[in-house]
Amino acid sequence: MSYDHERIDDIEKKTKQLVTKLSESVETVNEGDPPLHMVDGIPVVREVAQFCAEIRKVNRHVKFGVGRRMKYNLRGNRISVMQELYAYMDGHAYAMMKVGYADYSTKGNGDSKFMVYARMIKNEKFRDDSDQYHMATAENIERAIKNVKKYMRPYSPVECATMSFEAVRSKFSSVVQGVSSELYQARSNVLESVHVRNELFHMLDVGYEFLAEDFREKIVQWREKYNEDQVARGRALHAYYVNVRIHREEMVCDVIEVLDANKRSRLDAHMPVATYKMEDLPEGIAGNLAALSMVDDGHYVDGVGMRVDSATFWVQR
Repeated sequence: MSYDHERIDDIEKKTKQLVTKLSESVETVNEGDPPLHMVDGIPVVREVAQFCAEIRKVNRHVKFGVGRRMKYNLRGNRISVMQELYAYMDGHAYAMMKVGYADYSTKGNGDSKFMVYARMIKNEKFRDDSDQYHMATAENIERAIKNVKKYMRPYSPVECATMSFEAVRSKFSSVVQGVSSELYQARSNVLESVHVRNELFHMLDVGYEFLAEDFREKIVQWREKYNEDQVARGRALHAYYVNVRIHREEMVCDVIEVLDANKRSRLDAHMPVATYKMEDLPEGIAGNLAALSMVDDGHYVDGVGMRVDSATFWVQR
């Protein structure tokens, strides 16, 4: 199982749903029950509440929320008490890590431990397709905080660009493939026509005068689609990855230039990142960015680019 790169907008959406459900479920809590431990409005087990409090001593800007595939206990009939939370910061696209307190043994029959789940962790004791491969566990909170300090890192702009790099390449390729498909259909309309043999023989006999005008039109369409296909195949995807964020109460853009993106299989981790104030963004990028801001997430406009989400874009040159 590959690492779960959890988007912050998804975390905040799921967290809001959980908190709303909790507010509707308060009546199921019995008066004799112990009080709920809360972190950012989320009910959690006591150890996770203590863990999160210590993490905030390391970085006071950290926020916590829920995402996919989270461990939890059920309390009463409807309340989910979380054993895990994602840790993230505003202004970023992905959660830095997931933390928890539960049994993380492969067989599920071990003791509960403090856990940090982060993309930089490579625990060679486990298979690389297991969750445990990206986990560091500790029996006490002091050791767990050392793991937090070691692995709690925001995603770099290049890492964020990599998350949607394949999508923009695929969208671009689908345009080229669409033109090629039209070329194939236009050619088939000619080659599969019932007039082919008679017309080819007649071309030899009378000097290229066609018996069927509609067949001539199909050859014209074939030539037009062939020329379009040649142009499409010669195109290159030169694009800018643009991430819009707030820095010190000012809107800025992280920009990565990617040349010949359609010929790359991955992004270089050390690609240069240029950061601009929004008003200083080059005119060509700013114009396409404005256009993409008006379309839906995941929408691709050929020659303009692709909107990944409200703060992330691929802008074509």
